[in-house]
Amino acid sequence: MTVPAHEFDPESLGTPPLYTLNLSAAQRDVLAWLEEHGAFVQAIGVDAAQVASDCGISESTAYEAFNRLTGLRLALDIAPATYRLNARYFFTAHPEMRTMVSAALHDPAVKPDERALAPRKRGNTDARRRRTIRPVDTD
Repeated sequence: MTVPAHEFDPESLGTPPLYTLNLSAAQRDVLAWLEEHGAFVQAIGVDAAQVASDCGISESTAYEAFNRLTGLRLALDIAPATYRLNARYFFTAHPEMRTMVSAALHDPAVKPDERALAPRKRGNTDARRRRTIRPVDTD
């Protein structure tokens, strides 16, 4: 399927499959650790000793893993000991998210109606003041 130039093509975000990158078990563990700790959403501060402990590897192996992952640009070194996962990798690894982003960019914008544009009620007191009380016929 060919997508016009002005439209978003989720397939254009593709990266090589992980199995083609020849990652070691430690590198895959560190990559998974980053994902589990939210590095796909925002840059996170990383303590290599904690990562090593959590992954069951030595601290030097954790440093080597971070160096390889940043060299491959799977993880982006934002600042010292602060990493974020490459969004291209994340969307390739999670095709359901890629589809959701594509749908969001193709769906029409939400259009507020008259009620949405009307002044908002400030509270129940204001609503009570606007009410008119009518006498009840008892006949």
